[in-house]
Amino acid sequence: MRISWDRWAVPTVTGDDEFEVTFGVGYAQAMTNATQVLEIYGIARGTAAALWGPRFVAEDTFTAELGLAALTGEWFEAQAPETLARIAAFCDGFNEACADDESRGTVRREALPVTPRDVIAQAVRLFTRFSTVDPGSLAFSPTAFAESAGSNGWAISGKRSSTGNAMLVINPHLMWRGYQRWFEVRAISPGRDFHGAALLGLPWQNLGYNPMAGWGHTMNPIPNRSVYEVPVSTGKYRFDGQCRAVRTIEHELDVAGEGPVTVLERRSVHGPIVTAPDGTEVAVRIAGVSHHPATSALESWWRMSLAGSVAELVAVQDELPLPMFTLLAADAHGSIAAMYCGTPPVRATGDFDDSRRRLPGDDPRWLWDEVHPAGAMPRVIDPDCGWVQNCNETPWHYTDPPLPQDAYPPAIAPGVWQVEELRSAVSRSWLAERDTISPQDLLDLKFGKRALLADIALDDLCRAASPYDDLHAAVEVLSTWDRHAQHDSRGYVLFWLWALFTGPALLDRTLFTPVSEPGAIPGGLADAAATLPALRLAIETLAGLGLPLDAAVGEVRALDGMVPADGGSGALGIMKSFELTLAGRGIDVLLGDTWISLVQFQPDGRTTAESLLVYGNTTEPGAPPSESQYDLWADDQLRVSRWSSDREPHLVTHQD
Repeated sequence: MRISWDRWAVPTVTGDDEFEVTFGVGYAQAMTNATQVLEIYGIARGTAAALWGPRFVAEDTFTAELGLAALTGEWFEAQAPETLARIAAFCDGFNEACADDESRGTVRREALPVTPRDVIAQAVRLFTRFSTVDPGSLAFSPTAFAESAGSNGWAISGKRSSTGNAMLVINPHLMWRGYQRWFEVRAISPGRDFHGAALLGLPWQNLGYNPMAGWGHTMNPIPNRSVYEVPVSTGKYRFDGQCRAVRTIEHELDVAGEGPVTVLERRSVHGPIVTAPDGTEVAVRIAGVSHHPATSALESWWRMSLAGSVAELVAVQDELPLPMFTLLAADAHGSIAAMYCGTPPVRATGDFDDSRRRLPGDDPRWLWDEVHPAGAMPRVIDPDCGWVQNCNETPWHYTDPPLPQDAYPPAIAPGVWQVEELRSAVSRSWLAERDTISPQDLLDLKFGKRALLADIALDDLCRAASPYDDLHAAVEVLSTWDRHAQHDSRGYVLFWLWALFTGPALLDRTLFTPVSEPGAIPGGLADAAATLPALRLAIETLAGLGLPLDAAVGEVRALDGMVPADGGSGALGIMKSFELTLAGRGIDVLLGDTWISLVQFQPDGRTTAESLLVYGNTTEPGAPPSESQYDLWADDQLRVSRWSSDREPHLVTHQD
């Protein structure tokens, strides 16, 4: 086994078989991110507070209340022997790297050694976390789980591409820390040469490409979570006209430096019971995770990395489905596809909106038991238009013309009138305007920084604000703003804050005048005057932060303290993702572009790619040296990622 590194600390792991390679990936992940990974595993076990103190009590409470330790056991027992053998090799490599250098892992070494169960626990927790993102506060706090992010993805067929070869853009947007952080790696063994990115703590890549095929993921709006009102009184709840006892398991959480904390895991026929932010007792049921779990998800990603075509990628998903995510794929034969991954519940009644409200827990008609097979989910392969895209919206808009919603099971996705993402409108209109699409065209789309929301709303907003003396200065700033999120676009931050303070009206599109067809771009504000309080609050917020009214994003945040940031919010229709958040007494980075890859497939397998991991591949002190990638991202550039010895220098750091 050999590990070599490029100048951005992206490793190439080469081995004589799959076990040597996964050993090497574990070793490399420890060299670059041991402390982060050990913390992730401690949280996944539900014992982080016992190791590191009260800061982790909330995480361990989440684990206990949802019964994730027992669920991990169910997933673990369901793994195929070959899956566990590969995971064990990954853990051996990680542990050996930490043994070879006792500084690796720093203040989190108490979690050593790591085991295959830790990896499975993290996979379970990852899918659970993504499934419990809850902006409506149905069961969980939206602030605690506001970590969900958007993503973009495009695939262009060989017949539509200017080069005659299929192209793929992989562009997830996640948080820049913790379990949502990516690790980039190329792994080579007989029959497998795969370059991609894995979420920290997972043993192989979750997206990427080999010489013949590749895929990316975006978050999809699959309704796998159901929330039921289950009022509990004296330890009982009502279901189907009868009182039933809540099944209770008591967990005692040890807390380093403090006394233990007792947490009750409570369960009804629906699933675990939690107390929602408004005090309501609710039960949570998650298809593909806790009910009919997609326990082969890790093996699915491995098998996908071996696929030689789009057809093989789709076949893997039908056999070994993921619990969620949209898949966008391309191959060296010129084919492309988009697929709605997951196995949502079969509901006896209702529609998609029932996944966005609390259901009556006493009525058995709402309690589903079965899930739809992966093969019944929406998909499109080689559409006539020559492109597929997704910006987290409904699957019906993967391509043009839209997929027929009535050809698929009901209630599995938002309807065509429920397209909430302005990014989708930008993407689809851009694709429809071009006869052929070049690699540079795709990058121009991906790095687009114009705010579609400004084109929709800004004139109406300024007209409504103009009569008011206290808003004159803001109108002047917004009128002269270039409607972009360049690092020096003066006025972007004011407009972003105004949009933020308009609240749900922006996301559900009630902010806008109605459109004549689903997915169309709105023509203006429905009631501009009603949004003026949001503008006044934006002005007050900037003043309170000590920022000028015409602040630009590069003035608010600098990357590595030196590179002025650019990019903006997807809610504004901006494609280059750089999401800010109000944090304490300032503005902080919430999430944004993470791993970006433009892959160009060729029939002879000479696939080329440019990639970028915005925040870099290392967090560990003493990691291999790495050049910053922030400046490349700020300049809308990628770096060569499928390298060869005559193109990029390598440094051999470990050989076994």
